[in-house]
Amino acid sequence: MNKTIAIFVTIAALLVAGGGGAWFYFSDGTSNATVETSNSAIEARGKNYYLALEPPFIVNFVYKDTLRYLQMTLSVMTHEPKILEQVTHHMPAIRHRLIMLISNKTFDELNGKDSKEVLREEMLFEIRNIIQAEQNKTHNPGRVEAVYFTGYVMQ
Repeated sequence: MNKTIAIFVTIAALLVAGGGGAWFYFSDGTSNATVETSNSAIEARGKNYYLALEPPFIVNFVYKDTLRYLQMTLSVMTHEPKILEQVTHHMPAIRHRLIMLISNKTFDELNGKDSKEVLREEMLFEIRNIIQAEQNKTHNPGRVEAVYFTGYVMQ
């Protein structure tokens, strides 16, 4: 019985050491960290910090007398992780402003590469305005640098 336990412990130690060695060998040396903050994950990639705006945005619109839907997932990027804490804190206001912005668009304003880029810039402007109001109170430097579409489906 003691030999069985010793063999089991030895095998478990070898598996743990082998897994750690494989991770070290196959990792590319970059530091990618993920930190959970109130149901949202901040992901660090080098000097950029990303936050997924969850859950996905779902907005309806009318196209040719038919009710249609747009579902999009977004992420924001900054160089200051404290800015993402502000984004998380103000998520209800951000989601409200973005939903109102998107829902006032026509099909043509939501479709096409150039239209999506204009929409992306308008969303970035709205997010920056909300965060800027907070920064004026706390004097924190930094801003949201970009908004990225990570999913965009019109139906």
